[in-house]
Amino acid sequence: MKNKNIKAAFFDVDGTLYDHEKKEIPFLHLEMLKMLKERGIKICLCSGRAWPLLQNLGILSEADWDGFVCGNGSYVYDKEGVELFKNVIPKKSADDIFDRAEKQQIGLFVAGNCAFCTRDDGPTRQLLNDFSIVGVPFRDKTENDEFCIISLAVSDTRKRRPEFESIPDIQILYNEASIDIMRKDLSKYEGIKVLMDHFGFNEHDYMAFGDALNDLEMLENASLGAAMADGDARVLAKIENHCPSVKEAGIYTFLKENFFREQRDGCPADRI
Repeated sequence: MKNKNIKAAFFDVDGTLYDHEKKEIPFLHLEMLKMLKERGIKICLCSGRAWPLLQNLGILSEADWDGFVCGNGSYVYDKEGVELFKNVIPKKSADDIFDRAEKQQIGLFVAGNCAFCTRDDGPTRQLLNDFSIVGVPFRDKTENDEFCIISLAVSDTRKRRPEFESIPDIQILYNEASIDIMRKDLSKYEGIKVLMDHFGFNEHDYMAFGDALNDLEMLENASLGAAMADGDARVLAKIENHCPSVKEAGIYTFLKENFFREQRDGCPADRI
């Protein structure tokens, strides 16, 4: 693998960097982040989560992060949390999503400059549990709310929802645990390009790790990209490199075999 030009690393959170069964970033993943920093590589979170949901998970203080791509590219922040880019779901489209969900009695889990749920029911509670979300309110939307991700809390996440697909300016990702609605013209990779430009780097000089459909474009455009072995089969079919599960601290193992081995630059042997 040609890794010499990699200058940044981007990590999906749920099921990739963060283990929801143990409610933590594995220790070896934290060690891996330190090792990358020692080699001068910038480390960044690249998540479908909006900023309030990264705060909710409690991982912002776990490492010396250099940047954040949030809401699948809807928000980009620098190291200090200063907003570099924002492009959220248009208000009319968001209103249509809420109206159609209400008519069908579908609960919504939404995030942007806020985070809340619209219904306290079984599918919504399951969604919150799957993603280790605690303490978010159940309420209606207000005029000041803006949204980057609107998730349908339904039990069948592979069932097509044409009534939502017809809403302008949005795209729908049918994931394993949720149906996520976001802007049509955004992706994690678009957010990565903003941050790489901010760093002064070529847009492809990065490594990336993910497990779901919203990670596919960022993995395809990375100089070194790997999909988690227990991730979405549709992603695994398109990405050559597969990484052991987060339950095994798989990113550490993958990089030890495929990156750190090629980067012996004076780092002590017990740190490789």
